[in-house]
Parts: sequence; C-alpha cells; structure tokens
Amino acid sequence: MDTALLEALSQGDSAGTKKVYDLVLPSVIAWVRENNGSEEDARDVFQEALMALYIKLGKGDFELTCTLKSFLRIVCRNLWRTRLRDSKANQTSPLDGVEDTADHSIGDVITASDRQRLFIKHFNRLGDECRQVLRWFFNKIPFAQIAVRLNTSEGYIKKKKFMCKERLIHGIQQDPLFSELTNSD
Repeated sequence: MDTALLEALSQGDSAGTKKVYDLVLPSVIAWVRENNGSEEDARDVFQEALMALYIKLGKGDFELTCTLKSFLRIVCRNLWRTRLRDSKANQTSPLDGVEDTADHSIGDVITASDRQRLFIKHFNRLGDECRQVLRWFFNKIPFAQIAVRLNTSEGYIKKKKFMCKERLIHGIQQDPLFSELTNSD
C-alpha cells in the first residue's frame, strides 16, 4: 500500500494524496493540539512534510525504511518541534505509536527545515497552475507531457515554468529569513 501511495504522490494523483491525508493527518492534528498547536498549525506542518517528501520523490533518491504513516508523523513531529523551539514554546510529548528507531535518513529531510519552510511558504504563494507546472517539472515530467496535461503548447509550458520559477526565486530572495539563512552558512 505504501508503495502505491508514494507512486500516487509522485504522479500528483489527487485521489492518492487524499488517501495519504486521510491516513495520517488526523493523528498529526491530535498530536499538534496536544503540543500547544491548533488544527491549522497541524495542517501547515503536514503540508510542509508532504512537500519535503514530494521533493525527495522528485529527486529519485528516496527509500522508505518504515511505514509511510510513521515517516510522515516523524517529519511532522520534527517540524513542529522546530517551530516550538523557535518560538520558545513548551516541551513536546512523544508521538505515540511512532517507530523512533526509524532510519536516521529521516533526519536528512529535517536538517534543512528552515530552508524548506521558506521554500514552501513562497511555493504556496504561487498560483495553482504555477505550483502544478513546477511540481511536474520537479518530478522530471517532460514539457511535452505537461503541455498535453494542460492542453497547451510545449513552448508555453517552458515559458510558464521559467516565469513561475523566477517568481518563486524572487519571493524567496526578498524574504528576511533568506538573508538570515545565507548569512549563517
């Protein structure tokens, strides 16, 4: 089942994405609420975790070493702890039922959480079509295939990808957090 869900996510399949939401989001909402957050906070963190997974899937080097549910819950837990730490909130409790012995490569997804948050913040500000074109581009779907999916020309898709990517980069570079991150390296 996890393999099918990962495939659905990498293909941008909305039915598969909904299954992932239905499978994992309720437990993330419950845990974030128990740890000084709201449902909206949980949804934001879950969206970030999905984007991190989506990016990893697009790179083609992702290997799931635990259940998909556990993986996403661990990522969400770590993202939320980072937010709490950054806001100097209270200590969090353990996430029940999560395999803490999961492969340490999960930490690799989290190590750049500030950068991911910055990327996701500005990615989500793009329009729906920009986000979809960039998702497909990140997943290495050929321009010709994207053009067919959107019922337009390959030239338009190339131009759209360029414009969307430029807007994303510009938004990120104008964010004060970008200066902090680049100055701290």
